[in-house]
Amino acid sequence: MKPPRLILTLAVVAGALWPAQEALREDRLVMPSGSAVRMVCRALEPGEVVIFRLENDSAGGHVILRFLDTEATFGSGGVGFLGLDLTQEPGTYPLDVTVVRPGGATEHLRRDLALGAKEFRVRKLQVPQEFVKPPTPEIEERVRREAELVAWVYSHGTAEWLGKDNFSAPLAAAPFPNFGERRVYNGVPLSFHTGLDFSAPAGDPVAAANAGQVAMASHLYFGGKTVILDHGQGVFTSYGHMSKLLVRRGDLVRKGTVIGLIGSTGRSTGPHLHWSVRIGGARVDPRSLLALPLD
Repeated sequence: MKPPRLILTLAVVAGALWPAQEALREDRLVMPSGSAVRMVCRALEPGEVVIFRLENDSAGGHVILRFLDTEATFGSGGVGFLGLDLTQEPGTYPLDVTVVRPGGATEHLRRDLALGAKEFRVRKLQVPQEFVKPPTPEIEERVRREAELVAWVYSHGTAEWLGKDNFSAPLAAAPFPNFGERRVYNGVPLSFHTGLDFSAPAGDPVAAANAGQVAMASHLYFGGKTVILDHGQGVFTSYGHMSKLLVRRGDLVRKGTVIGLIGSTGRSTGPHLHWSVRIGGARVDPRSLLALPLD
């Protein structure tokens, strides 16, 4: 296997105009030894990201978080990520925190998290009929294979953290606040909108939101020309509908690297970028990830 290429081309500075600084919610989960796991998020609601850090700790080791059907691990001095999927039902769910010391000793804590409800709007769109129902068995088979490929990519992430400091937006202009919309195409309810849309002229550069490795760079039937970046620890960002891909699978990229150009490929009504984030399989609002302090 060839070693990954390191792409060094730097992009325009992205994210300088938004998002505005947001109030964050913090909590400390104190372990029996007195060390604490600090929890930070915008809100405990569907589509949000929660980050964790081990503080006041001199013994070292790593932390294991278990919540719903997901598990996240991070080392002392690092950051752990928990994603709350946009379809998660409100309710009270247990969070299990285990600190594993270098010698094998463990500390355990359990805390119930109360998740609130969140409503998402419905939006009706008109697109060519072939992007509502694939017109031939061959295209239907292509869509099925592509869905399996994307699912495989998201389930085979890098364990170690590849990112560098905070995330930045892939474009400087503010996106449409359309995360979580229930999409109705040509009168047919089909899907949730799992990201944000940026309107921009065709050919404008698209920047990597953080350092990572290219997990996929392909032309998808619905998503158009798409890049998925693996940032490690179950964190992925995806960039869709581009006119040109400037990276290949396996490439290592820095935050700000130009990975493609704005376009209107796939199921699209005009030049724009569809930017989405997945954490541990959960579909989350990219604005939530941008608001959190990773540095």
